[in-house]
Amino acid sequence: MKKKRSVRRSRRLFKRGAYKKTILSNGLTIITENHPALQSVSMGVWVKAGTRHERPRETGISHFLEHMLFKGTEKRSALDIAVEIDRVGGEFNAFTTREYTCFHLLLLKKDLALGLEILSDILLHSKFDAEEMERERKVILQEISMVDESPEELVHDLYFELLYGKHGLGKPILGTETSVKRLRRGDLMRYFYKHYRPEQLIVSVSGNVSHQAVCKSMKALSKKQWPGRTQALGAATEASVGFGFEPAPSLRDGRWWVKRPTEQVHLVWGIEGPNYVSRDRITAAVLNMYLGGGMSSTLFQEIREKNGLAYTVYSTLSPFLDSGVFSVYAATSMKNAPLCVDLIEECVGKLGRELLTEDELQVVKENLKGTILLSSESSESRMQSIAMNEIFFGEYFEVDEVCRKIDEVQPADIRRLARKFLSKGKRSLLCMGPKPPKSVAAKLRPLFPKKFQK
Repeated sequence: MKKKRSVRRSRRLFKRGAYKKTILSNGLTIITENHPALQSVSMGVWVKAGTRHERPRETGISHFLEHMLFKGTEKRSALDIAVEIDRVGGEFNAFTTREYTCFHLLLLKKDLALGLEILSDILLHSKFDAEEMERERKVILQEISMVDESPEELVHDLYFELLYGKHGLGKPILGTETSVKRLRRGDLMRYFYKHYRPEQLIVSVSGNVSHQAVCKSMKALSKKQWPGRTQALGAATEASVGFGFEPAPSLRDGRWWVKRPTEQVHLVWGIEGPNYVSRDRITAAVLNMYLGGGMSSTLFQEIREKNGLAYTVYSTLSPFLDSGVFSVYAATSMKNAPLCVDLIEECVGKLGRELLTEDELQVVKENLKGTILLSSESSESRMQSIAMNEIFFGEYFEVDEVCRKIDEVQPADIRRLARKFLSKGKRSLLCMGPKPPKSVAAKLRPLFPKKFQK
């Protein structure tokens, strides 16, 4: 009884509407968002560890570890985990990014306790069986080969590597064939115990769910001491405890041509964008939607519809905690690559010179709000949204509040941000394809006067 009262007293609970947040005494954060009309519950464990936290010899270890947590615990085999989820019609998956890792489950509301118990089990009692690790190593090597054979995926990995150099934000999430072959069980165990600790984790749950029920089901994770971990680190900062976080470097500018025997030239054009916590993040989302966020976007209309230069073209915002990239991707023929780059420059530059009309901006705003509102009806989307807001901001944003901020964006805000994007005059261009003829290189030289780097 005393133990229960101690845990209850240690909690700090924040409420806003259907959203609730609890921080346990061991540092674990639990957040929920209740949607009574849904039959589903989506839950995720979010770990503040991704490629940027890996040491040079650990490249790909975050992703390898993600795979291994599906491979059995002290009381469940890998098959047992799969069968328990399949028996109730659920879905269990995970993903790794450059800044965090997530393990997520989608279940019916009646199976909430089962899902949370399985998540607790893999966090506390995974075995990291040596034979399972060798089998999974082969799977990951196949995954790396698949990316090597997918030009669109590969060109983005190479682009980040060129932009960030040896920094963790530039590392391939899957690792390399060399790094994955080098990792040993002891490496995974050390990384696991270092990063998978309560103060580094967020449990996010959305759907037809009671916050009290979630907290009650977190009994195993509420323990002060987790197996294999040293004493809880409390409020110590990442830098002081050596979690591997290093500030992002300035983005490299330049132009690169990577020779690959592809049918098309896959190009990524990019400039520095806002980071995740920037006050310009909403304006940037509107700008991105206008330029390359859909079939009515400027880039899609100019490059595909009007000129027929590419089947696939889009723009992307890639924000991180202390850095950001705004990029445009297109796949085109060799002879049309220079024209594609010209049109990208023209579309982005025009935004810095001219104001959008109120009608143009309104269409984009409604598009972006519609996307957000439609996704808000998914428990999985909401689970991810509240977790990412907690990771980067430490607070909750209601959907209506986000839509209100979108409505506040004005044409002058778009022009100001476009000018800010382009103010430093730096560009980065990566082209991947067969060796370019001199005529193509010459047409690109006015924009990128530096010699192409291999």
